[in-house]
Amino acid sequence: MNIPKPLATKALIPLLAGLLLLQGCAATLNDKGIGYSTHNIGLTCYSGVTNAWLKYAGLVSQLCVTQVAREKLASDVNRVPGSTAGYYKAFTGLMEMKWRARDGTQLSHTVDLNKEIPDPRIPYAHPERVYAKAPFLGDPTIVVEYDDRTANVYVAATLQVLPLDPSKGQLERVDTYTLIYTRTL
Repeated sequence: MNIPKPLATKALIPLLAGLLLLQGCAATLNDKGIGYSTHNIGLTCYSGVTNAWLKYAGLVSQLCVTQVAREKLASDVNRVPGSTAGYYKAFTGLMEMKWRARDGTQLSHTVDLNKEIPDPRIPYAHPERVYAKAPFLGDPTIVVEYDDRTANVYVAATLQVLPLDPSKGQLERVDTYTLIYTRTL
C-alpha cells in the first residue's frame, strides 16, 4: 500500500510532535525543583542488615540474603547501587520493606510515597540553568537504604545544566541525592 508523501508527512508530523510533547511532560521545572514522573529503583544495605526485602509495584527485590551488610562508610554517602531495576511511574503504590537488623530483630515497614511526597521534585539551587528540553540524564533512581534499624529513601538524579561559561557548548552534569523519607524502628 502506497501512502502519498504529503499525506504521510501531514500525519506523521503531528504524531511526532505529540510524542515529543509527552516526553517533555516527564519532567517539570519550577522554583521548587524539577518534577519527575518516572524512576528506577535500587537497594543498599549497611550496618549488619541481613535479608533485606522490598516489594514495590508488584515486584520483589532482595539484597544481603546470604551475607551480613558491612558498616556504612563516608564513601557510601550519596551512593547509587550499580544495578537498578525497572522503569516505574512515580510513585507506584506501596513500598513494603522487610529486613533483619544487626541484633537479629525482624523489622517491617510500609510507606506510601504518594502520601508522603504528593509532588515529587528534585531541589536544585539554580533552576534557571537546568536544560529544560531534557533536564535528566537517564531517569531518577529511588534508592531504598536499610541501615541497621533505619530505612531511608533517597532520590538520585543526574541533571543536565547549561554551562556557566556560554562559550562552552556542552551541557554540564550535576549529580543530586536527596533524602525523601526516613524511619527508624
